[in-house]
Amino acid sequence: MNSKEQINSTIVTECNRIKDLLLDKNNAYNNSLHEVGLLFPMDVSTGIKARINDKLNRIKQTGLSDVTEDTLDDLIGYLIHLNISIKLNK
Repeated sequence: MNSKEQINSTIVTECNRIKDLLLDKNNAYNNSLHEVGLLFPMDVSTGIKARINDKLNRIKQTGLSDVTEDTLDDLIGYLIHLNISIKLNK
């Protein structure tokens, strides 16, 4: 059984890892996830929801394994981005 301290420490580590991933990707893609679609105009939240749907479908089709571990990280990231989008548009 894992102790509460181990779990809490792991939560901090994982949140920091996801934070770094999100910041790196947001910088690399020049904040494009939070821009209205250029070729196919849609609001930001709808675009993020489409990406979430794609990631969930990939997990449904292939499951979770070492090969698809990045899919889970991407899904976590998109959920955070969706939360941000909703908060920024209130």
